Amino acid sequence: MSFTTPHVEFLKDLRNYLPLGSFTLASDPTLSLGYDFEECLPKVFYSGDSSLDQRAEDLLHVRVYVLPADVGGRYVERSDKDWDHLKKVMKYLDGSREAWEGTVPLKRPEDGASPRVHEGRAEGQDSLFYIFNTLPSPSPSPFAVCCPFSSNAVASLLDNTGRVHGLRTELYAYQKRSAAMMVQREAQPVRALDPRLEEIDSPTSGKFYLDHTSGVVLRFPRYYEEAKGGILAETMGLGKTLICLAAILATKGHWPSIPPEHSIQEHRARPRVGSLMDMAAAATTQNRLPWRSCLQRMSASGEEFENCRRALGRYVPWYTIPAPEARRSRRPTTSQRGKTVELCAATLIVVPQNLFSHWKNEIAVHTEKEALKVLHLENNDTVMPPATGLQLYDMILMSKGRLEKEMSLTSNLESPCTCERTEPCNCPAHSGVGVLYSSPLADLHFLRIIVDEGHDFSSFGRKNNAVSALQKLKVDRRWIISGTPSSGLLGIEASTATLETLSGVSDRDSLLVKDILETRRNSGINLQAEPSVRKSALQQERKDLEKLGSIVIDFLNLQPWSNSKGANDAASWRLYVIPNEDGQRKPRSLANVLESLVVRHRVEDIEKDIRLPPLHNRTVYLEPRWHDKLSLNLFIMNLAVNAVTSERVDQDYMFHSKNRASLNQLINNLRCSGFYWTAFTKEEVKKSIEVSRKYLENKVASGQTEEASGDLRAGDFELLQRAIQVGTTVLDSPSWTAFSAAHELGLYIDDFPEEARKAWSLTEDQPDAPLIAGAPQMSKAQKYVDSHLYASDPASGLGLLGKTTMDKLWQSLQPKPTKAVKDADGNVKLQQSPQKRQNAPIPTSIQKPVALGKRTMSRTISNSSPSKASSLRIDGPQHQHQSPDQRPEPLSNGQQPVGKSALKSALKPSSTTQPVAPIDPSSTLSKTRLSGTASAKLSYLLDRVTVLHESEKILVFYEGDNIAFYIAQSLELLGIQFLIYTGSLSAFRKSAYITTFNTTETFRVMLMDVHQAAHGLHIAAASRVFFVNPVWQPTVEAQAIKRAHRIGQKRPVYVETLVLKDTLEDRMLKRRKNMSAQEHHKAEKSLLDDHVMEQLIKDADFILLLPKEVHDIRKQMAPLHNPPTLFGRLGGAAIEGHDPDKDLIFPEGIPSSSNRKRKAGSSGVGVSGGLPAPKQKKVGFGS
Repeated sequence: MSFTTPHVEFLKDLRNYLPLGSFTLASDPTLSLGYDFEECLPKVFYSGDSSLDQRAEDLLHVRVYVLPADVGGRYVERSDKDWDHLKKVMKYLDGSREAWEGTVPLKRPEDGASPRVHEGRAEGQDSLFYIFNTLPSPSPSPFAVCCPFSSNAVASLLDNTGRVHGLRTELYAYQKRSAAMMVQREAQPVRALDPRLEEIDSPTSGKFYLDHTSGVVLRFPRYYEEAKGGILAETMGLGKTLICLAAILATKGHWPSIPPEHSIQEHRARPRVGSLMDMAAAATTQNRLPWRSCLQRMSASGEEFENCRRALGRYVPWYTIPAPEARRSRRPTTSQRGKTVELCAATLIVVPQNLFSHWKNEIAVHTEKEALKVLHLENNDTVMPPATGLQLYDMILMSKGRLEKEMSLTSNLESPCTCERTEPCNCPAHSGVGVLYSSPLADLHFLRIIVDEGHDFSSFGRKNNAVSALQKLKVDRRWIISGTPSSGLLGIEASTATLETLSGVSDRDSLLVKDILETRRNSGINLQAEPSVRKSALQQERKDLEKLGSIVIDFLNLQPWSNSKGANDAASWRLYVIPNEDGQRKPRSLANVLESLVVRHRVEDIEKDIRLPPLHNRTVYLEPRWHDKLSLNLFIMNLAVNAVTSERVDQDYMFHSKNRASLNQLINNLRCSGFYWTAFTKEEVKKSIEVSRKYLENKVASGQTEEASGDLRAGDFELLQRAIQVGTTVLDSPSWTAFSAAHELGLYIDDFPEEARKAWSLTEDQPDAPLIAGAPQMSKAQKYVDSHLYASDPASGLGLLGKTTMDKLWQSLQPKPTKAVKDADGNVKLQQSPQKRQNAPIPTSIQKPVALGKRTMSRTISNSSPSKASSLRIDGPQHQHQSPDQRPEPLSNGQQPVGKSALKSALKPSSTTQPVAPIDPSSTLSKTRLSGTASAKLSYLLDRVTVLHESEKILVFYEGDNIAFYIAQSLELLGIQFLIYTGSLSAFRKSAYITTFNTTETFRVMLMDVHQAAHGLHIAAASRVFFVNPVWQPTVEAQAIKRAHRIGQKRPVYVETLVLKDTLEDRMLKRRKNMSAQEHHKAEKSLLDDHVMEQLIKDADFILLLPKEVHDIRKQMAPLHNPPTLFGRLGGAAIEGHDPDKDLIFPEGIPSSSNRKRKAGSSGVGVSGGLPAPKQKKVGFGS
């Protein structure tokens, strides 16, 4: 390469270079550096001007200079390879001033240097969780905003002397700061240093800027403007909705900015000279002055400005998007006209369907009447106004589904207008012929968009419907609202919420915060962690950062990350932010991004402004009762028999990798059995006993013992013998046999009318013992007696009703009748009546609960079978005194009411009930009481709910719809009003349930699927929270607790988790509490992914059965401490035709079931507000 004189002069001038650092090397560089130094060094700096200080015979002190990338571009071309060479040299640089000046002794290469340049700051390797929870709290200032109107808005939000105009609620100090920071970031986005660069101190004086990934060195900083918006990530329950409303009111009437590329616009010419008012109005809108809020404040004093309003409304700021350049063609083309876009001062609020009513309620509660003009677009039935109509609103509240539908109909390929006329024309673009629908939303440039629970919109690497819809909108300011933008971006307050309350410690949370932060500081890169655990944690952090990248790139359009790949300065989110396979992240990139986007207060700063009511969290350990022990022992028996007889090899072994899906279902069922379980059949238990005995006999016959057989482990013989003993004990239990055959929740009733006891009993009746009955049957008996309380003998006919009811129950469980048929060879065979061919039976331990038919609890009372009753031809009547062993077995397909995935609702009727007469205290009916249940957890829960529901509202979280089914049956029997919130409910019904529960006194208890509690729900009406089973994922548990423990809560919140003491469930919970964040990430999808938990399950031991429990019914039941009366309760006398939707508060425009036509059962609400009964689904298992 030949150099001209200017080139040479430039390259020789050392002032054009940056001093990077120095290093010491031996006279032979190859020996020192391990590669050919002579090839790299000349490409880094001009060797003729390098400084080589030789102070020892065998050592060289080298000062390294570099020509920065932003200097001398016209003289020297540099490629990526050149910067790669620099990165190699920089590994050996010492950037200290002392080393540069030679004031420190020279170090030999083998002694190592003290490099500073190539290493990033230590915080660059912190975990995502740590960075998120240590971000600085917002500190807005009106003086940091240049726009006077926005500066006034920030000042009004921070003003301690009054409220924001139009806002009823007094904001807490942290809420003011958050709202003010939102406005400040919108109006005055900061020019921040490129997040890829780090500022480095030069070894001489001054600074330079280094990209550690590419090796590029810059003399001057490179800045990018931060996003006009970000992520409002205040902790769950601290009033993010209110913060947004305050920001909207403070900036009411503000106009969006015209995009710089379209800022040069022509003024629309008037056909004639305008009046002074018109000219003033045009100038006001052209300069985008917030005239609406000014006129509204002046109108409050009684002044009228109608003429001014009309004049200002005629002049709307606008800009034109030029038409795309036409392709070059020899054919003549018509001119194309660009698209005119008008500015709109409204804020778009996009929310999930289940939060729509929450936003409406918050607006009504926190803002003054007529302070905001709001358009509600909840469903597709609401007509979308034209663009001119939308401009009249301050806020447009839309559901996510409506936005996706609206924008999906908008064509991206609209036919361009080819005419030059300004008035309507007949070109294809305006004729409507062949042109897809164009939403008015696409014709406006909105001030702001706020997406609530916006983490659901993220989809890194691909565009989902929500992202595509949002990208079609033109918006100036963009915000995501989410307290948990991803799993790693979770506030530390959620971690403390799941921990048990320490007795006598008042500042529990503050003591734990620092410990948790330090523990999880390096969770993503902990090299000491188990490799599989570390890999799982790293994968989870990568997923979290991919979600965050989708928000940054697709929604916030933040540079440089959103720069197109073909741009000169394209930045790769994966390369700079997402950790590599070693868990190393590029220094400071992630921290810089989060600091520029997230608005969030630290825990200690919030506690200076507000103290939520105390949160008391405790684990309640309950002694397992007879049926709890039997259910858990049956699961352990299945595991033990399978392990021994399969000899723990090949696919027959349940823990074989190919059986993972079925094993996961078994573990889920095992966890549910800690509450109640009736899925095992008598035949399955007999089969397990038979297999065990046969295996032992074969081993003994072949002369193998534990000591002599290599296939058996120590203790396997004894394990099988204990399994046989457990199975035999189960089969000898009349109550277990009855509950299993009928698939009913077992209840124990004292002092039931003597003449009707035998008719209603599920077992052979013992006169001195409590009556053993099923919950649906007792509900029917209760309704019958309560409806006849005015009669002289309300119990008259109760025995006959019991006989009929129980006959139908057992009859419905009979196998279908058989008939004789001939095969092709003429042989006679017995065959069941024609029906759908069924697969081989699947063990009920690995069956998954799904829905039965459209049956409600009220219908289940008369037909409690696991499948719909069939028309059967029975020879002779059934007698109610049949023993459970003589009663028919359930169908071989294992169907039964232990769950329902399509669970809809369970509503107790409120006011429309038949009058119930008081029971004569001398009557035997007044002594009939529910003494206990077959479930220790259910009995405890009923005791607590009975005591608490009149003074406090209660949230009961469950996993598994079968549990909700059993609780609902019991609450209905006690006459306690309740709702069930499950994933299968429609969005409108979910909204109605939350609104009704929070705002009325009708329903005191809500049963909620714990996995539905992590979606921004506000249920501060509840102050008592119960988890009927321990929750495996702490984040899910924390978010469920935060539904109640949040701003708006006036009472202390008490959380109780029910655990059966000294059982596998107890040991699993203790393991969960001791797991690290990394281990939780690894086992997020399955408990079996945690090796310790898997081993706990493999080593599970049988629960000891006490001799006194075997025959004593009172020892078997889980007693209620305050047994409620069965008859004369208000809840049991519901009118059959009562509409259960009557007491619900539905969203506007959504009629209740009584006012609209619908298919039977489509609402999921039964005739008397019952719960649809569920059944089991088969799950295949490799044999």
